Amino acid sequence: MNTSSSSSPSLYRIGAVSKLSGIPVPTLRIWQSRYQAFSPHTTHGQHRLYNEDDLRKAVLLKALSSQGHGISLIAGLSTAQLQQLQQTGQGLAATQVPPTALAAPLSSTWAVIGLPLAQRLQSAQFNAIWQGQALPIQKVWSHLDEASADRLSPAPDVLLVSLNGLNEHQAQQIQTLAQWHGPRQTLVLYNFGQLKAVTSLRDAGYLVHQDPLNDMALADILLRTRPALQPPAWTVQNHHIPPRQFSDTVLQRVANNPNQVLCECPRHLAELLGQIARFEDYSRACLNLSAKDAELHTQLNTMAATARNLFEKALLMVATHEGISLQEDV
Repeated sequence: MNTSSSSSPSLYRIGAVSKLSGIPVPTLRIWQSRYQAFSPHTTHGQHRLYNEDDLRKAVLLKALSSQGHGISLIAGLSTAQLQQLQQTGQGLAATQVPPTALAAPLSSTWAVIGLPLAQRLQSAQFNAIWQGQALPIQKVWSHLDEASADRLSPAPDVLLVSLNGLNEHQAQQIQTLAQWHGPRQTLVLYNFGQLKAVTSLRDAGYLVHQDPLNDMALADILLRTRPALQPPAWTVQNHHIPPRQFSDTVLQRVANNPNQVLCECPRHLAELLGQIARFEDYSRACLNLSAKDAELHTQLNTMAATARNLFEKALLMVATHEGISLQEDV
């Protein structure tokens, strides 16, 4: 074991922490730099030394993250709070979440289908997880049929659907509603569901999760939607990559638009753009889910963003040539 010469307390280099905890060194560094999970002592030689509490915390973080807890939510907790979370399994509602455990509130608008879920999201217990910052819910509908008769303007950033049972007919309704309201992301929560219905929604790029979920698990899912809502401006080889230019609604309209180009370039470009944009969002979400592979997913996301930007320029050229509108509201 690689330790410092100090006899009390024991101090460990990052390599020793990695061997004792079973966590790769790159992961430990990401947890420290991105989430400030540890408080290592820095020597005069700029070496970071970790104490026994840091080692215990690393072991707990590994165990809890393997159980599905988002590292972004639990990294700021103390060792005692992590132990309590592991023992009770009740989520962050049973602990006091420090202000640094959560980032800034979601700068987005939400529409919710399902009164019980809307009430839960607006409850004091759930808002405590967000440090008193309530989700900005734009509209609440009691069921799918009600949402289909009321189009929102402007479109919400997130459409959140809660159902007891999910079948293929309801899955189709949800896809129709998503196209109708034009959200940037759609989340579906269900208690019981048919496999084909769940698969069809996931294949369409929607986030689908099975209830019941405790408050911490639900908060973690909601946090994962933020990268898709607030895409960063990527830079590759000093070239600025702007965020997404065309929504799913615009791409769907272009794909279905009759045109005079025999090779159907507008339709193919719109479909390709939709797939690339979904992969771009997916790879960006993986940055939160897998700290070990964060560098890989960063590269994948950057490449996807680059490809998406190039295909957007191609679609703009074809649409201009064909006289096809790319405006959001036509």
